[in-house]
Amino acid sequence: MKMIFQKPTRDCQFAPRDFPGLRPQSLYKRYHFRQSGWLILLAWFALASLASAQTDTNVKARLIASHTTIVPGEPFTLGLELTIDPTWHTYWINPGETGKTTTLQLDLPGGFTAGKLGYPVPKRFVTDYGYDIKEAGFGYTDVVIHPITITPPSDLKPGTSVTLKGEAEWLMCDPNTCLPGQADLSITLSVGSEAVRSTEADAIASSQKKLPESVNWPVAIKLQEENLIVSVDVPEGALADESKLHLYPYQSMVFDQLSEPKIVREGDKVQFTFAKHADLTAAPESFAALLVEEQSSGKKGWKVSTGGEVESEQAATVNQPAVNSATPADSGALPFGGGLIGILLAAFLGGITLNIMPCVFPVISLKVMSFVAQAGEDRKKVLAHSLVFALGILIFFWILTTMLLLLRSGGNGEVGWGVQLQQPGFVIVLIFVMVAVAMSLFGIFEIGTSLTSVGGSIASKSGYTGSFWSGALAVLLATPCTAPLMAPAIGFALSQSAPIMFLVFTALGLGLAAPYFVFAAFPKLLDVVPAPGPWMETFKQFMGFPMLAVAIWLIGVLSRQLSVSGLQWALGAVLLLAVAGWIYGRFGGFERSVPARLKGRGVALVFAVAAFVIAWDASAQRAPASSIDIRDVIARHQQEGKHVFVDFTAEWCVTCKVNERTTIKTQKVQDLFAENNIAFVVADWTNEDPSITKELQKFGRAGVPFYALYPSDPTKNPVTLGDGIVTMGAIKEAIEELPN
Repeated sequence: MKMIFQKPTRDCQFAPRDFPGLRPQSLYKRYHFRQSGWLILLAWFALASLASAQTDTNVKARLIASHTTIVPGEPFTLGLELTIDPTWHTYWINPGETGKTTTLQLDLPGGFTAGKLGYPVPKRFVTDYGYDIKEAGFGYTDVVIHPITITPPSDLKPGTSVTLKGEAEWLMCDPNTCLPGQADLSITLSVGSEAVRSTEADAIASSQKKLPESVNWPVAIKLQEENLIVSVDVPEGALADESKLHLYPYQSMVFDQLSEPKIVREGDKVQFTFAKHADLTAAPESFAALLVEEQSSGKKGWKVSTGGEVESEQAATVNQPAVNSATPADSGALPFGGGLIGILLAAFLGGITLNIMPCVFPVISLKVMSFVAQAGEDRKKVLAHSLVFALGILIFFWILTTMLLLLRSGGNGEVGWGVQLQQPGFVIVLIFVMVAVAMSLFGIFEIGTSLTSVGGSIASKSGYTGSFWSGALAVLLATPCTAPLMAPAIGFALSQSAPIMFLVFTALGLGLAAPYFVFAAFPKLLDVVPAPGPWMETFKQFMGFPMLAVAIWLIGVLSRQLSVSGLQWALGAVLLLAVAGWIYGRFGGFERSVPARLKGRGVALVFAVAAFVIAWDASAQRAPASSIDIRDVIARHQQEGKHVFVDFTAEWCVTCKVNERTTIKTQKVQDLFAENNIAFVVADWTNEDPSITKELQKFGRAGVPFYALYPSDPTKNPVTLGDGIVTMGAIKEAIEELPN
């Protein structure tokens, strides 16, 4: 019986891991908030959900290296390190009938070469799943490092750095469950004139010592009734007299792996008698196995076969790294000629342009209204508000950068601008934020100090809290949008070290805040706006509706990510949060007596906690994942002799939707595609999709929107369009650039 993904749970008992979305103990820590803490709770929970949703696994994978600084032309060793939770295991080259071999596919820069992925000596385990179902397999527990030798080109320039990327896949099992695992990993190394060992060098060297040794010891195999007999001629003194021996076949379905072998040692010959596999009718013509000697000091293994060296057997089983010599986003393709200064300038200008993108319109309106409210005040105070607003932008950009760095160091490859919106938990919390802000604007309750005030009362309120959280909200709403120059800058930043990444995102934040400094420095620019007055309260309440419009759009995104049941529970959580806000505003205000106020806030807290718990559980009820590989779709159209226009988009990408509505999906453009033998393909990145991520990375892109026109000849390079808003003219120019 072959089971790969879900095995029966003994006695039908459910374990906490059966409900990966529910973590009440961690939620409890996030529910402490004061009167001015509603927004910080919602925003931090949103960012925290990004990390927890993508790193909660029973096997932690990372790419490590023997050196932090490599020398041109000198080989070094990478290691795929898997840290495995207790009771769980991963698999060896022969994973048994129900397992899956751990593999690593490398995507190396040009000139780099890779050897074979190494598999240390495994252990044999027998797992009893109950219901008379047992599994025998070979694999690893605790921690295993799979080493692989990398040789860099001799023309690398000292003083630079290189990033090595790879996709690891494995199957992880425990007595209750089997789950597939996958991680897109990367590691950045410096290039120098002298090699510098890393802190993981000793661990990698230890793993290399655990690799089996290839030998030419004679092996014979024969089938005798229901038994398979394997004899190995061992050189004198190679095996200790008191050691325990094992024989693990490289092929599956040869032995009955649940049976214990009979082992006879006569001089230099070792004979293993196994019960044959039920489907085996004749002794295999060629046979390879791992002879393992186990002593108190550890294990040692030898690769033996009927044909001498067994490299061919291993090569047939191990996935060789796929080396891609393309290096995305070379300096010539980067804005302003590349280089750090050019990238920072691109990020700054991209941040400025974000202000005219549709994502941040609601926040811009509120900020302009706050400038109006401060009209006539001391210029220093107006400037201070702008500084606090910018501080809110920068702090949340730094928080976002920290989260992306944590994800990258944890081995998650799908890291990019807006990628957090692929997580339903993050989308739900953004809906929470929009509903809470709308209720505050409607006057149901206030988030901290009022963002705006009417008439003369503004003089008595600093409003600095409102300015700070307006900046924070601008960052949260800006992530679904990509402005011109942003994509290459962010793509560059995500492949660099932490300090460079912080510099780029800081420049982006300063660009987003820059226009407000202009208004603060030159308040005369706001003379065209009516003077402060009662109209502002009406405008403030009206601005609650754009917030609800954003919430409706986010619900549409959520409908693509969750099952119907999950969506219903998520909306139920939004309703509970709205009830919590109403109770807080109605019964928890300062106009109430202290006992009544505490009771009102306590009840509101209960409803808020219930909303978050339900939202957390709902976020795990995902819709079925797509099994379509976008690269296969492109190749199929090219085989038909067609060019292919690929719209890399996502339901949560506002810029994408604007481009689709105004240009890409208009009848004129679709007719243009038909006239030029162009197939139109949508690469939907609303949910995690490794194939789309890898295709974006080929062009040095870290997010959507992105548009590429692939020639019918797959050997020709695709034509890419500009970032941000795309026009029909830009599409016509791309078509004209297609090779004849």
